[in-house]
Amino acid sequence: MNAPSSVVAAADRPSRSIFIAGAAWFLSYVAARYAIDAWDPKPHWDIAIASFPVLAFYWFVWVVERSLKAADELRRRVHLEALGLSFLVTMLVLMLLGLLDGPSGGRLGLSLRDMWAVLPPLYGLCFLAANQRYR
Repeated sequence: MNAPSSVVAAADRPSRSIFIAGAAWFLSYVAARYAIDAWDPKPHWDIAIASFPVLAFYWFVWVVERSLKAADELRRRVHLEALGLSFLVTMLVLMLLGLLDGPSGGRLGLSLRDMWAVLPPLYGLCFLAANQRYR
């Protein structure tokens, strides 16, 4: 039995909005990187330029959260498993990059070596916030 085209179109809307928000975030990141590298902005302007992709990412997170709230239980479970796996893979990649980075620090003077260790406490805080919803 085939689903009506209106049902299929409604199911594609969240995916389309997630793609658009993700593309806007990626393009804003590329634009900010180009602007910082090409223009060499004065202090405080570099912070403003670097903040632009953060706002775009916040919009992306909002769109994903809204999409998940509208999803059925199976789709939510799939996204939860993907999130859990991607979190662990991100920790692995950051740990590898940190070990390959060596003792040199970046522009902020932070070494990538131990940056992955920030993720488990961040996950714990997010878990506590999500857990409050179901109490």
